[in-house]
Amino acid sequence: MTDLPLRRAELIFESGEPVAGEVRRVRGGWAVHDFSGHVLLFDSDLRVRRRFPVPDRFRGRGAYNWDVHPGGRWAVFAGTRHTTCVGPDGDIAWEADHPALLNVDGDLVLACAGFRPDRDELRVFPGMADDGSEVEDAGYCSASWVVSLPDMTVTKNGPYDLDRWIMFPDGQHMGSSSFDGHDISGWCGRWNEGEDSEGSSRPVDVHPDGTMWLGEAFGYLCMNLFEQPADKDDEDDEDDEDDEVATDHDRYDEAFFLDRNMVLAATRDPLTHELLAVDTLQRIARVTYPFSGERWHWLAAAGDGTWVTTSWPPSGESARLSRWRLASAT
Repeated sequence: MTDLPLRRAELIFESGEPVAGEVRRVRGGWAVHDFSGHVLLFDSDLRVRRRFPVPDRFRGRGAYNWDVHPGGRWAVFAGTRHTTCVGPDGDIAWEADHPALLNVDGDLVLACAGFRPDRDELRVFPGMADDGSEVEDAGYCSASWVVSLPDMTVTKNGPYDLDRWIMFPDGQHMGSSSFDGHDISGWCGRWNEGEDSEGSSRPVDVHPDGTMWLGEAFGYLCMNLFEQPADKDDEDDEDDEDDEVATDHDRYDEAFFLDRNMVLAATRDPLTHELLAVDTLQRIARVTYPFSGERWHWLAAAGDGTWVTTSWPPSGESARLSRWRLASAT
C-alpha cells in the first residue's frame, strides 16, 4: 500500500447510546439502529430525538430498507413485497403490500423507500411489469409511489427501467440507477427540474454546492458534473466518458463529500478512511483516530467538514456513535 500523509481526527461528540449497523444522514442529524429493535434519530450533537420501533414483521426476518423523516414524525421500513410507515409510538401511519422487483438474475430485490426531506411525503419504489401492470413478481422495472402523509393518498407512476433510488438529505436532489448484468447506469438531478446528469455509477452523495455528484461502481468512485457544456455536438459524444473522473482503485465501500474540497472514503482489506481530492479523486491523506484497537464499521459525512462513525471498542459489547472533524494540520 502506498504511504500517504496522515491527518488526525478530532473527536467532537460521542453518544452514550449503544448502536448497531449502518448510520444514515438525515437533514439536521443522523439515524442508526440500537440493540433493542429501534431506529434512533439523533440531532447534530448526537442527542436522541426520537426512537422508532422496528415493526414486528421486519424483526429477525432478514434485510430491509429503512429511512427516517427529518422532522421526527415517521420511519419507514421496506421489504421485497411490503412497506410500513410508523410513528415514534409504533402505530402504523401507512402500509401496503406491493409487487416485488427482480434483478437481472431473477432474484428478489428490496424495495427502495424514503422520505422527501423538504415535505411530508414518502416515496416507495416497488416492482412493476414492463406493461405497467402490478403482478406478484413484477420484473426488472420499478414503479414510483408517492404517499402524501398528511392525507395518506397514493399516486402511482411508472414503469421505470431502474432498480435503485436515493433521496439526498439536502432536500433538493435525488438519484437513481440500474444494472443490466454488465454495466451500471446512474442518474442524479434536482427534483422535477429538467434532465438528470448521467454517469456510469450509482449516486451516493451530492456536492455541498450542488455542482456535482459522487457515484460508486464495483468499488470505484466516480465524479460527475451536473452542468454539461451547451455547445457539445454529436462528434463529441465518444468523449462523454472523459467528463467522469474516477479513482485508480476499486476498493471503496463508502464515500461522502467531507467538504467542498475533499471526499472521505472507506476502503476494504484493510479497512481505512482516506481523503481524496474532489476535482481528481486522487488520494491525498489517510485519517488516524485517537482510539486504539477500535473496530471501525460505518461512516457518513455531512459535507460541512464533519463526519460520524460507528465503531466497536476492544472490549465493548456494542458499537458507539462518534462525530469527528479533522484536527488542524501542524
